[in-house]
Amino acid sequence: MNADNAYVLTEQDVNRIRSYVHAKYAAAPHERRAEIVADAVTRIIYRGLPEFEPDVRQRMTATLIRTTVLEQQRPVCRGDILELCRTLDQQDEAIAAPLRQWMNRTSIAGAGIDAAASGTAEIIPLHGTSKAVSVRRQKRFLLYGALSLGLVSAVMMYGWSLSDRISAPSFQPSTVQQQSVEHPVERASNELPAELQYKPIDEVRLASYLNRRNSVLADQEYMLPIIDAAEQFNIHPLLLFAITGQEQAFVPRSHERAEKIANNPFNVFHSWQQFNTSIKESAEIASRTIVRLSKDKPQHTDPIAWINREYAEDPNWSKGVTSLLRSMTAYMEAPHEEVSP
Repeated sequence: MNADNAYVLTEQDVNRIRSYVHAKYAAAPHERRAEIVADAVTRIIYRGLPEFEPDVRQRMTATLIRTTVLEQQRPVCRGDILELCRTLDQQDEAIAAPLRQWMNRTSIAGAGIDAAASGTAEIIPLHGTSKAVSVRRQKRFLLYGALSLGLVSAVMMYGWSLSDRISAPSFQPSTVQQQSVEHPVERASNELPAELQYKPIDEVRLASYLNRRNSVLADQEYMLPIIDAAEQFNIHPLLLFAITGQEQAFVPRSHERAEKIANNPFNVFHSWQQFNTSIKESAEIASRTIVRLSKDKPQHTDPIAWINREYAEDPNWSKGVTSLLRSMTAYMEAPHEEVSP
């Protein structure tokens, strides 16, 4: 695993958040800008965690922000997550199964797992220790330093106090498993085939794909609402993004009306010109439409072609969506070294 892949919150994420807030909310009150930065960073860390119950993930997020970001002043890496997961009851299958899936998905395997299990996972401290560090650790220490500066700059730029924004109590593994989940994400049922139903995706990798196409949808304020709608309506996120690719070529940044188009890249209610709303609303409308149109599909009928009958007048729309979906899936599943920028 290369160094970039070890991070849940990267320098690119921090720069994207900072640039967006500066450009989009320049006239907003100081507190509002601070809130946007806090929410974005929190969600990135939350989404990088294993698929535990939401209450567990929320508490882990709060702990990682408090101990790693605030106290140690560095970004969160996957080693930090592993260390925190070691405090959980791994005899509980509700903990063990998501943790195994997360390890496989993030390629934390072999020596990485062995190191974590033996208590020697690579967690690079901010301050030096009395023992000499290896050359590899020295390089990672420098990379942590660079990433820390980016995050601290974003925080200091807006006077953001994470201790105020993240008010959840310290992570208590001895009690957290006994607590009920108050706000689970309830996914809508639908008749889409299993491969088109919701699955978590690597959002950093998705952003890389979209950035290669100069897409404004790579920005957090557009990408996250689409993913949220996909989870809420139980639709694979890549299907929604493939539709934006077919409808609006993923909304190129170079287009003079990119910000307007990005409000409705699905062309719900005919087009973005006629119905210009928010990305959240258009993603939810598109998702509801997909769920509705997926019903009563005849056997052996392609599900995207079945949706095509009403979603778009162009009979070849489904072919374009399918082609883009395959391209995105291949990119997401390819070895990282084959698709690095």
